[in-house]
Amino acid sequence: MVQAVIVVYALAILFFVWMTKDMTIASLRHDPLFATYTVSVLIYILSRFVVAMFYRPVRDRGHRPTVSIVVPAFNEEEGIAGTIASCLAVDYPRELVEVIVVNDGSTDATWERILEAGGRHPRFHAVDLGRNYGKRGAMAEGFRRSKGEVLLFVDSDSYLAPDAVAQIAQPFADPKVGAVVGHADVANDLETWLTKMQQVRYYSAFRVIKATESLLSGTVTCASGCCSAYRRSAVEPVIAEWEFQRFLGRPATFGDDRALTNRVLKRHRVVYQETARSTTVVPATLRRFLRQQLRWKKSWLRESLEICRYFWRKNPAAALFTYASIVFPFLAPWVVLHAVLGRILWGSASGLWFYLVGTYAMALLYSLYYAFRRKSGLWPHGMTFVAIYMAILVFQTYWGIFTMRDTRWGTRDATVDHAPIDPARLTVLAPEAA
Repeated sequence: MVQAVIVVYALAILFFVWMTKDMTIASLRHDPLFATYTVSVLIYILSRFVVAMFYRPVRDRGHRPTVSIVVPAFNEEEGIAGTIASCLAVDYPRELVEVIVVNDGSTDATWERILEAGGRHPRFHAVDLGRNYGKRGAMAEGFRRSKGEVLLFVDSDSYLAPDAVAQIAQPFADPKVGAVVGHADVANDLETWLTKMQQVRYYSAFRVIKATESLLSGTVTCASGCCSAYRRSAVEPVIAEWEFQRFLGRPATFGDDRALTNRVLKRHRVVYQETARSTTVVPATLRRFLRQQLRWKKSWLRESLEICRYFWRKNPAAALFTYASIVFPFLAPWVVLHAVLGRILWGSASGLWFYLVGTYAMALLYSLYYAFRRKSGLWPHGMTFVAIYMAILVFQTYWGIFTMRDTRWGTRDATVDHAPIDPARLTVLAPEAA
């Protein structure tokens, strides 16, 4: 019954959009730039929903490559034990999987928690770098000490489902696939209104955006750190360049996952596997959330410059979607100012309602999609994300440009100078030494 109501309501939204086509045509005559942008964004969003409807994950056909699970950790004493436990408990042939946890110079009790959680497990490796090198340094050291054909990177505040490894391995049966991103939900989704909002947003980001990119010839542009796997042979040629990447004369300290994905995507397919599930802890306060979003925006800006160079060689539809996703955020702040302030301060406000209702309709479409797929009462919180996006996040594109040379992490006191790992500082506890 609930799903039927959702479908009817979604159709009503689309009917509203259709019925207002005359106003849109009139706007094209009187305000062509604003109207063209509005129509283009509408087509862009609806097209993604349509394409995502055809997505299907790769079925489990028994492909079982050797897998190395690598977990970089910094000051995660509260949650690292749970992450390690989920990695050691995966339902995968024991002789084909190993777990490598790298302590990136934590200043709390993370190293002690790592040793306690791993114990004398025969598949567990613990590495202490001796100082803080940054997430890339920890990931790269984990890669160098791994043996698996597939590298599965898991953030230290994320938790794997028991069948996540088996599921994420399936797309690698295709030799053209260089990386696979799993599906992530929010672990602390009920903690605050903000985490509830992020749960709805996460689902749409994976099940709509990444699913669409995956269908379009395997062109997922960001394999999220929560649960993403890479073919070893695809990473080896780019690991050094990626580990010591610089931008504007400074170490690239943001978007480690997006940067690695970008390099693999140049020569391989990157796909989404919905059945490879994990959960991750997200910011519970607005201050931390906004800092995280700014960090992500900076990495998106940096990597978009590289994407523009080669993406035209990909699937034409994928290229169109991707270039549109780069152009729209640059135009969005001016459109918001034009639609709201411009119509109130310098012109008629008669069209403002149309802009607001249109925004509401698109926001509700994402929320109803979540409600339909998940049958969850959290769906109204998807509206909250759109409100925050239109009021704050939409302007972060330009703030990210202005502050691009500020390479501070923003949410934790980690130092990153991209120095080579000093072997003299390393402490390595391998299964043989346990």
